[in-house]
Amino acid sequence: METIPYARYIPVKGMYDVVVIGGGWAGVAGACAAAREGARTLLVERYGFLGGMATAGLVGPFMPFHVEETPLVQGIFQEIRDRVVKEGGSVGGSRGFDVEILKHVLYCTLRDYGVGLLLHTQLVDATREGKRVKEVILFNKSGLAAYRGKYFLDGTGDADLIALVGGEYVVGREEDGLTQAMTLMFKIANVDIDRVLAYCRARSEHFMFIEEDELISIAGFKDLVARYKEAGKFPLPQDYVFFVTTNRRDEVLVNTTRVIMKSGLKGEDLTDAEVESHAQAQAVWRMLKSEVDGFEDSYISATAPQIGIRETRRIVGEYVMTREDILGARKFDDCITHGAYPIDIHNPKGPGGELTRIPEGEYYDVPFRSLIPKGLDNVLVAGRCLSATHDAHASVRIQATCAAMGEAAGCALGMALKEQCNLRELDVKKLQEKLKGYGHVIRPDVKARTETIRRRRKK
Repeated sequence: METIPYARYIPVKGMYDVVVIGGGWAGVAGACAAAREGARTLLVERYGFLGGMATAGLVGPFMPFHVEETPLVQGIFQEIRDRVVKEGGSVGGSRGFDVEILKHVLYCTLRDYGVGLLLHTQLVDATREGKRVKEVILFNKSGLAAYRGKYFLDGTGDADLIALVGGEYVVGREEDGLTQAMTLMFKIANVDIDRVLAYCRARSEHFMFIEEDELISIAGFKDLVARYKEAGKFPLPQDYVFFVTTNRRDEVLVNTTRVIMKSGLKGEDLTDAEVESHAQAQAVWRMLKSEVDGFEDSYISATAPQIGIRETRRIVGEYVMTREDILGARKFDDCITHGAYPIDIHNPKGPGGELTRIPEGEYYDVPFRSLIPKGLDNVLVAGRCLSATHDAHASVRIQATCAAMGEAAGCALGMALKEQCNLRELDVKKLQEKLKGYGHVIRPDVKARTETIRRRRKK
């Protein structure tokens, strides 16, 4: 490939205590937590709104983050959820949420914590001196500019900052580097859900589940999918359709499209994936509209601004979480949050995948060391680019856990700033105590808390 030299002088536009790249759950929680510790904090987001995959990917509802009835994540994540409920953005306090209300609440939360914000701004490059990142190079409509920081948080999901400064990372499965399938989420509106339910119940043998709670979840239509595949009208490496109702009873959020053998780190692959997944969405909708009672007058009301990416880079950190850590419900002295979600792998090469649950009533710890990139002293990561194997990552990657990692990382950066230390020198016990003081969950007593919740409900 031909190369050209390229150099130019650019302005240094800002100096911050903490610079956070990425405005998803991990980045927002991290920025708020750092600012709460008194750090002058800047959050950089490439879109014109916050929320990451929750908003840009329309990924919802929140996957379970409880053991029995005990929440494993609270803190800033719960603060934001409570505000979404108060604004009318969640039905009955369920795990569902209104995307537009969440966007608004995230803006307000950053403002209330005093976080500086740059939207429509892309990370282009970064510089380092020894083991410390010095500055990030950003681009927006104002042009290229440098922003310096004393500490940094990579909340990109793709470990973009770590990669740009030469940090260690791995991609995909250990055996072949393939990453989990991508999915374009989309909404179908003007659905008569009662007629849909009647249709599904009458053909229950073709469904994996039909669940009714605050939200209605349906997975199946296997007979229809098989027939349409045979006719060449279902161009998806998938053998069922899955959707869940939104806050509107006449609207469903469809989690069915599947793009395989593409990389979320290659521009050409992402382009192909967007085109392919939109064609898949049309095929799914047309099948439902033609065949399923209740979908006759439906239409696609929204497609996600971008295809959903489940996996790209994962850093090589001071500790690499493993499958055994997840399924063995392992505990660590330096835990900063917890998880209980199954190992949920969407097959990188075709339909199907893996869903392996951890022991009932148990949870695992996420260690602080898994957020510390090897060879860097003033940077943490939070979110799905943490240090973990392919299998372990498939459990830890859910939104609530990402937010909790972000809050812990931001708090740690604020503490390191005050103590003028590198992140390996930080007293994790002090970090844990500080987090607990803010309502962040560390080592919950599942049995006692569950009994308390049940007693309150009886009253």
